[in-house]
Amino acid sequence: MFQISLKTAFMSLLAAALLAGFSFLPQAQAADTALTREAVEKIVHDYIMEHPDVILTAVDQYQQKTQEERQNAALESNRDVLFNDERSPFIGNEKGDVVMIEFFDYNCGYCKKVLPSVQALVEEDKNLKVIFKDLPILGPTSEIAAKWALAAQKQQKYFPFHLAMMEHQGPINDDVLVKAAKAADLDIDRVRKDIDTTDVLLQVERNRSLASQMGLGGTPAFIINDIVVPGAISKDDMKAKIEEARSKVSGKKPEKKEDKKAE
Repeated sequence: MFQISLKTAFMSLLAAALLAGFSFLPQAQAADTALTREAVEKIVHDYIMEHPDVILTAVDQYQQKTQEERQNAALESNRDVLFNDERSPFIGNEKGDVVMIEFFDYNCGYCKKVLPSVQALVEEDKNLKVIFKDLPILGPTSEIAAKWALAAQKQQKYFPFHLAMMEHQGPINDDVLVKAAKAADLDIDRVRKDIDTTDVLLQVERNRSLASQMGLGGTPAFIINDIVVPGAISKDDMKAKIEEARSKVSGKKPEKKEDKKAE
Protein backbone atom coordinates (compact mmCIF):
# COMPACT_ATOMS: atom_id res chain seq x y z
CA MET A 1 0.00 0.00 0.00
CA PHE A 2 2.88 2.37 0.80
CA GLN A 3 4.35 1.94 -2.69
CA ILE A 4 1.00 2.76 -4.30
CA SER A 5 0.53 5.76 -2.02
CA LEU A 6 4.04 7.01 -2.74
CA LYS A 7 3.57 6.67 -6.48
CA THR A 8 0.24 8.51 -6.41
CA ALA A 9 1.58 11.27 -4.22
CA PHE A 10 4.66 11.63 -6.40
CA MET A 11 2.55 11.94 -9.55
CA SER A 12 0.47 14.63 -7.83
CA LEU A 13 3.68 16.40 -6.92
CA LEU A 14 4.89 16.27 -10.51
CA ALA A 15 1.70 17.89 -11.67
CA ALA A 16 2.04 20.61 -9.05
CA ALA A 17 5.66 21.11 -9.94
CA LEU A 18 4.81 21.36 -13.61
CA LEU A 19 2.23 24.06 -12.96
CA ALA A 20 4.65 25.87 -10.70
CA GLY A 21 7.33 25.63 -13.34
CA PHE A 22 5.10 27.23 -15.94
CA SER A 23 4.26 30.07 -13.56
CA PHE A 24 7.93 30.94 -13.21
CA LEU A 25 8.61 31.06 -16.94
CA PRO A 26 9.13 34.42 -18.64
CA GLN A 27 5.94 35.64 -20.32
CA ALA A 28 7.34 35.19 -23.78
CA GLN A 29 8.34 31.59 -23.07
CA ALA A 30 5.08 30.81 -21.25
CA ALA A 31 3.17 31.96 -24.28
CA ASP A 32 5.04 29.43 -26.38
CA THR A 33 2.86 26.32 -26.30
CA ALA A 34 5.44 24.30 -28.23
CA LEU A 35 7.63 23.39 -25.26
CA THR A 36 9.58 20.25 -25.90
CA ARG A 37 9.33 17.21 -23.65
CA GLU A 38 12.90 17.77 -22.59
CA ALA A 39 12.08 21.34 -21.53
CA VAL A 40 9.09 20.21 -19.48
CA GLU A 41 11.12 17.45 -17.80
CA LYS A 42 13.84 19.97 -16.95
CA ILE A 43 11.28 22.31 -15.38
CA VAL A 44 9.95 19.50 -13.21
CA HIS A 45 13.42 18.20 -12.36
CA ASP A 46 14.74 21.63 -11.38
CA TYR A 47 11.72 22.38 -9.22
CA ILE A 48 11.97 19.09 -7.35
CA MET A 49 15.73 19.46 -6.84
CA GLU A 50 15.18 22.94 -5.40
CA HIS A 51 12.25 21.86 -3.18
CA PRO A 52 12.90 18.21 -2.09
CA ASP A 53 10.90 18.69 1.12
CA VAL A 54 7.62 18.95 -0.79
CA ILE A 55 7.93 15.29 -1.79
CA LEU A 56 7.82 14.13 1.82
CA THR A 57 5.08 16.64 2.61
CA ALA A 58 2.97 15.40 -0.30
CA VAL A 59 3.43 11.77 0.73
CA ASP A 60 2.57 12.52 4.37
CA GLN A 61 -0.53 14.48 3.43
CA TYR A 62 -1.71 11.83 1.01
CA GLN A 63 -1.24 9.02 3.52
CA GLN A 64 -3.01 10.99 6.26
CA LYS A 65 -5.93 11.74 3.95
CA THR A 66 -6.13 8.10 2.87
CA GLN A 67 -6.05 6.92 6.49
CA GLU A 68 -8.83 9.34 7.47
CA GLU A 69 -10.99 8.26 4.54
CA ARG A 70 -10.46 4.60 5.44
CA GLN A 71 -11.30 5.20 9.08
CA ASN A 72 -14.43 7.20 8.26
CA ALA A 73 -15.67 4.47 5.93
CA ALA A 74 -14.92 1.76 8.50
CA LEU A 75 -16.62 3.76 11.23
CA GLU A 76 -19.79 4.14 9.19
CA SER A 77 -19.95 0.48 8.17
CA ASN A 78 -19.27 -0.72 11.74
CA ARG A 79 -21.11 1.96 13.69
CA ASP A 80 -23.66 -0.39 15.22
CA VAL A 81 -21.17 -2.98 16.50
CA LEU A 82 -18.83 -0.23 17.71
CA PHE A 83 -21.36 1.76 19.70
CA ASN A 84 -24.35 -0.52 20.29
CA ASP A 85 -22.90 -3.95 20.99
CA GLU A 86 -24.59 -5.10 24.21
CA ARG A 87 -21.70 -7.50 24.85
CA SER A 88 -19.18 -4.69 25.17
CA PRO A 89 -18.52 -3.64 28.78
CA PHE A 90 -18.87 0.04 29.64
CA ILE A 91 -18.91 2.56 32.48
CA GLY A 92 -20.66 5.90 32.75
CA ASN A 93 -24.01 6.99 31.41
CA GLU A 94 -25.55 4.29 29.20
CA LYS A 95 -27.54 7.01 27.38
CA GLY A 96 -24.70 9.53 27.23
CA ASP A 97 -24.60 11.97 24.34
CA VAL A 98 -20.86 11.30 23.89
CA VAL A 99 -19.49 7.77 23.68
CA MET A 100 -15.77 7.17 24.03
CA ILE A 101 -14.49 3.77 22.94
CA GLU A 102 -11.10 2.60 24.16
CA PHE A 103 -9.15 -0.22 22.50
CA PHE A 104 -6.59 -1.44 25.03
CA ASP A 105 -4.26 -4.26 26.06
CA TYR A 106 -3.58 -5.41 29.63
CA ASN A 107 0.16 -5.50 28.89
CA CYS A 108 0.12 -1.91 27.62
CA GLY A 109 1.81 0.52 30.00
CA TYR A 110 0.27 3.55 28.31
CA CYS A 111 -3.20 2.03 28.74
CA LYS A 112 -2.55 1.80 32.46
CA LYS A 113 -1.42 5.44 32.56
CA VAL A 114 -4.55 6.83 30.86
CA LEU A 115 -7.05 4.90 33.01
CA PRO A 116 -7.10 7.47 35.87
CA SER A 117 -7.97 10.16 33.31
CA VAL A 118 -10.78 8.03 31.91
CA GLN A 119 -12.15 7.39 35.40
CA ALA A 120 -11.94 11.07 36.35
CA LEU A 121 -13.79 12.15 33.21
CA VAL A 122 -16.58 9.66 33.86
CA GLU A 123 -16.93 11.07 37.38
CA GLU A 124 -16.92 14.68 36.17
CA ASP A 125 -19.02 14.25 33.02
CA LYS A 126 -22.36 12.65 33.86
CA ASN A 127 -23.29 12.48 30.18
CA LEU A 128 -20.31 10.40 29.06
CA LYS A 129 -20.25 6.69 28.25
CA VAL A 130 -16.96 4.78 27.97
CA ILE A 131 -16.92 1.43 26.14
CA PHE A 132 -13.98 -0.94 26.57
CA LYS A 133 -12.76 -3.04 23.63
CA ASP A 134 -10.20 -5.64 24.69
CA LEU A 135 -7.54 -5.73 21.97
CA PRO A 136 -4.85 -8.28 22.90
CA ILE A 137 -1.92 -7.51 20.61
CA LEU A 138 1.07 -7.75 22.97
CA GLY A 139 1.49 -11.48 23.28
CA PRO A 140 -0.27 -14.62 24.53
CA THR A 141 -0.73 -13.32 28.08
CA SER A 142 -2.62 -10.32 26.67
CA GLU A 143 -5.10 -12.67 25.04
CA ILE A 144 -5.49 -14.75 28.20
CA ALA A 145 -6.13 -11.60 30.26
CA ALA A 146 -8.70 -10.35 27.74
CA LYS A 147 -10.54 -13.66 27.92
CA TRP A 148 -10.57 -13.51 31.73
CA ALA A 149 -11.94 -9.95 31.58
CA LEU A 150 -14.74 -10.94 29.18
CA ALA A 151 -15.51 -13.93 31.38
CA ALA A 152 -15.77 -11.49 34.31
CA GLN A 153 -18.31 -9.55 32.23
CA LYS A 154 -20.54 -12.62 32.36
CA GLN A 155 -20.63 -12.19 36.13
CA GLN A 156 -21.31 -8.44 35.81
CA LYS A 157 -17.92 -7.69 37.38
CA TYR A 158 -15.88 -6.59 34.39
CA PHE A 159 -14.74 -3.20 35.68
CA PRO A 160 -13.55 -4.36 39.14
CA PHE A 161 -11.43 -7.00 37.39
CA HIS A 162 -10.30 -4.40 34.83
CA LEU A 163 -9.16 -2.07 37.61
CA ALA A 164 -7.25 -4.82 39.38
CA MET A 165 -5.46 -5.80 36.18
CA MET A 166 -4.62 -2.20 35.29
CA GLU A 167 -3.16 -1.62 38.73
CA HIS A 168 -0.85 -4.61 38.29
CA GLN A 169 2.70 -3.82 37.23
CA GLY A 170 4.81 -6.52 35.63
CA PRO A 171 4.27 -9.75 33.70
CA ILE A 172 0.87 -11.41 33.65
CA ASN A 173 0.56 -15.02 34.77
CA ASP A 174 -2.10 -17.25 36.30
CA ASP A 175 -1.38 -16.04 39.82
CA VAL A 176 -1.89 -12.44 38.73
CA LEU A 177 -5.20 -13.30 37.05
CA VAL A 178 -6.45 -15.21 40.08
CA LYS A 179 -5.47 -12.36 42.39
CA ALA A 180 -7.37 -9.85 40.22
CA ALA A 181 -10.35 -12.20 40.04
CA LYS A 182 -10.42 -12.48 43.83
CA ALA A 183 -10.20 -8.70 44.15
CA ALA A 184 -13.26 -8.48 41.89
CA ASP A 185 -15.03 -11.18 43.95
CA LEU A 186 -15.38 -13.47 40.96
CA ASP A 187 -16.33 -17.13 40.91
CA ILE A 188 -12.94 -18.33 39.65
CA ASP A 189 -14.11 -21.82 38.71
CA ARG A 190 -16.79 -20.29 36.53
CA VAL A 191 -14.27 -17.91 34.97
CA ARG A 192 -12.04 -20.81 33.98
CA LYS A 193 -15.00 -22.46 32.25
CA ASP A 194 -16.16 -19.27 30.52
CA ILE A 195 -12.82 -18.10 29.08
CA ASP A 196 -12.99 -20.61 26.23
CA THR A 197 -16.68 -20.25 25.41
CA THR A 198 -17.57 -19.34 21.85
CA ASP A 199 -18.97 -15.91 22.67
CA VAL A 200 -15.81 -14.85 24.53
CA LEU A 201 -13.56 -16.03 21.71
CA LEU A 202 -15.75 -14.32 19.12
CA GLN A 203 -15.71 -11.07 21.09
CA VAL A 204 -11.92 -10.99 21.05
CA GLU A 205 -11.81 -11.68 17.32
CA ARG A 206 -14.54 -9.12 16.69
CA ASN A 207 -12.49 -6.46 18.46
CA ARG A 208 -9.41 -7.40 16.43
CA SER A 209 -11.40 -7.12 13.22
CA LEU A 210 -12.78 -3.71 14.19
CA ALA A 211 -9.32 -2.39 15.06
CA SER A 212 -7.91 -3.71 11.79
CA GLN A 213 -10.66 -2.14 9.72
CA MET A 214 -10.21 1.16 11.56
CA GLY A 215 -6.46 1.06 10.93
CA LEU A 216 -5.66 1.01 14.66
CA GLY A 217 -2.31 -0.70 14.98
CA GLY A 218 -1.56 0.01 18.63
CA THR A 219 -3.01 0.63 22.06
CA PRO A 220 -4.49 2.64 23.52
CA ALA A 221 -6.69 3.99 20.75
CA PHE A 222 -9.88 5.97 21.19
CA ILE A 223 -12.99 6.69 19.16
CA ILE A 224 -14.95 9.61 20.59
CA ASN A 225 -18.22 9.69 18.68
CA ASP A 226 -16.83 10.25 15.16
CA ILE A 227 -13.34 11.35 16.22
CA VAL A 228 -10.53 8.77 15.99
CA VAL A 229 -7.64 9.37 18.39
CA PRO A 230 -4.73 6.90 18.15
CA GLY A 231 -2.33 6.74 21.08
CA ALA A 232 -2.31 7.90 24.67
CA ILE A 233 -3.49 11.45 25.33
CA SER A 234 -3.76 13.60 28.45
CA LYS A 235 -6.94 14.16 30.40
CA ASP A 236 -7.16 17.72 29.07
CA ASP A 237 -6.85 16.48 25.49
CA MET A 238 -9.51 13.84 26.12
CA LYS A 239 -11.80 16.49 27.57
CA ALA A 240 -11.21 18.76 24.57
CA LYS A 241 -12.06 15.91 22.15
CA ILE A 242 -15.19 15.11 24.15
CA GLU A 243 -16.27 18.75 23.99
CA GLU A 244 -15.55 18.80 20.26
CA ALA A 245 -17.66 15.67 19.77
CA ARG A 246 -20.46 17.12 21.88
CA SER A 247 -20.42 20.35 19.89
CA LYS A 248 -20.94 18.35 16.69
CA VAL A 249 -24.01 16.72 18.24
CA SER A 250 -25.47 19.99 19.51
CA GLY A 251 -24.34 22.13 16.60
CA LYS A 252 -22.70 24.59 19.00
CA LYS A 253 -19.03 25.42 18.93
CA PRO A 254 -17.07 24.42 22.05
CA GLU A 255 -16.46 27.34 24.39
CA LYS A 256 -12.95 28.71 24.53
CA LYS A 257 -11.47 28.92 27.98
CA GLU A 258 -9.97 32.29 28.81
CA ASP A 259 -6.88 32.41 30.93
CA LYS A 260 -7.55 34.11 34.27
CA LYS A 261 -5.17 36.87 35.13
CA ALA A 262 -3.44 36.63 38.45
CA GLU A 263 -4.84 39.16 40.90
